[in-house]
Amino acid sequence: MDIKTTLLNSLRKLAQQHTEENLGNRKDYIGASDIGYCPRKVVLEKIEPGEHDLATLLRFQRGHMAEDIIAMAFNAAGYSNFERQVEIVVECDAPLKVHIDFVFTSRIHKIKSILEVKSVSVIPDGPYSSWETQLYVQMGALARKYPEHEIRGSVLALDLAGGDVGFFNGYVPQNNLFDGLVRRAETIWSDYQGCLKGTKKDLPTEVSPLCGFCDHLLSCPKFTAEAVPQLDDSVTSLLGMQREERHLQEKIAQVKKQLLGVVGRKGPILSGGCFLQKATRSRKYLDTEKLSAFLAENGCVLADYQEDRPFSFLEVRKNKKAKEE
Repeated sequence: MDIKTTLLNSLRKLAQQHTEENLGNRKDYIGASDIGYCPRKVVLEKIEPGEHDLATLLRFQRGHMAEDIIAMAFNAAGYSNFERQVEIVVECDAPLKVHIDFVFTSRIHKIKSILEVKSVSVIPDGPYSSWETQLYVQMGALARKYPEHEIRGSVLALDLAGGDVGFFNGYVPQNNLFDGLVRRAETIWSDYQGCLKGTKKDLPTEVSPLCGFCDHLLSCPKFTAEAVPQLDDSVTSLLGMQREERHLQEKIAQVKKQLLGVVGRKGPILSGGCFLQKATRSRKYLDTEKLSAFLAENGCVLADYQEDRPFSFLEVRKNKKAKEE
């Protein structure tokens, strides 16, 4: 049995089942999460939905687990004033639906609070713009349905592997912003219908660091040219962090060398709430000379047992032509 194939096929079935039970057919409407992403990706995903790979499917399950953990935690804490997967239909020129992870209601104070749960690998310094867009659509929809209530919103990010939590709150509905996002949803729906009828060919495209996760990247017109200025900030940020990393590694090596000199002469010490001592470890190394000699005696060479294995990495090199210009 191929365990990866079994997992892949089973998780695809589970993902489809979860979507049908909780979200319905996403080809039939625009969701709040759609509005915050590249319109081209949203439309093409509805027309030609790709099959998710194992990594993506596992992230989906991680997201469902995060929501269940939060629900269990609130139940254990004695909270019962919340609903899960609350669906609201927004009246506009497009079938716009929002699905809210958690809605907490205070009947005494007439407050409805949205909690959107996100499962992440690393807690970001601040909420992503796509999270905020989704939240503003949700708050606007909830405010329309319950005009007599005060509406609040927040995002809870969970790093299940690292055991870390990020909480971003203080959000309230913004009518002008909500109206603009509704118009955006109407435009996306109109473009989608145009594509289905064959009358729409050029879709609006928005470049972001998330393009690497898009199944339609290879056919994207934004990447047919050599220059992609929309990613300038990300590349500049990466180069800056790499410079800081090299400088920091040098400083770390210097401080380690100094402290090793102390404990090497003095012996173990206690400092900074830590126990410091000189540690010695041994590693096993392959003696290629002895191995080559042994293989030669048996009519073989080391190259017979070596093979090329490809690996991927991001290569970043300065554009000499741009520098000269």
